[in-house]
Amino acid sequence: MSPSPDETPPLFDISGLHYRYAGAQADALADLDLKVHEGEFVAVVGANGSGKSTLARLLGGLEKPAAARHALACGHDLLVEDGRMAARRDVGVLFQNPENQLVAQCVEDDVAFGLENLAWPAADIGRRVDEMLARFGLEDLRRREPHMLSGGQKQRTALAGVIAVPRRVLVLDEPTAMLDPVGRDEVLRAVREMRDEGLAIVYITQEMDEAAGADRVVALERGTQAYAGDAGGLFADAALVRRLGLGLPAAGELALALAEQGRGLRDLPLTMDELLVALGYAT
Repeated sequence: MSPSPDETPPLFDISGLHYRYAGAQADALADLDLKVHEGEFVAVVGANGSGKSTLARLLGGLEKPAAARHALACGHDLLVEDGRMAARRDVGVLFQNPENQLVAQCVEDDVAFGLENLAWPAADIGRRVDEMLARFGLEDLRRREPHMLSGGQKQRTALAGVIAVPRRVLVLDEPTAMLDPVGRDEVLRAVREMRDEGLAIVYITQEMDEAAGADRVVALERGTQAYAGDAGGLFADAALVRRLGLGLPAAGELALALAEQGRGLRDLPLTMDELLVALGYAT
């Protein structure tokens, strides 16, 4: 029998984390706690300026915390330079603008970039790149220049490059924010596949439909944790949702609209499938 998450060391073990930008009057993150275990899908939500992107950079070892009781990423101490450098190997980070992470002249070279920096043998790089191109549906685009790709193709290329280096956890910072609906669906499909394969994911988003499917949701407010628990508990707290400026998943909004028409539901649905079941149109 495999151990439960509570029995395994967390991949992220953060306690009392603080971070302040130079010249700022207040901390961007203040006394923040976070634990993420192997295989977990954790959504991080919050208004603009709540500290979500700052957290992504800290988790990936890209910034130094101002202070923390402890700050471990895959066992690496984020408070020291050597620990942050080691964390960058185990933690893959994908930001919302893929163009900031596309550095080569064609798709396959971009996917190979991280492996080349790690001095992998050429034959191993070739096999890994082929695997990633197939996994993310990029085989026909291998020689395409990145600026010729659609938004979804760019983000899938950036994601393939991040994952080409074997990771223990993936941090995604609003990866669909700049995409049209087609590109958004492409990226979400790829993320779901990685989740199904057991990769731990920290998914930062302002799209509540994306947060609704997480194992756990962490809501930030001015750099502090305002909520941590399942999505149902968050969205059931109408006062907190309003205070944080989050809104509801589309299914929840429709359910409230139906309630105003006299067709109230016992529980608040978070997905369209749940809504259809609640309305008796599906089982």
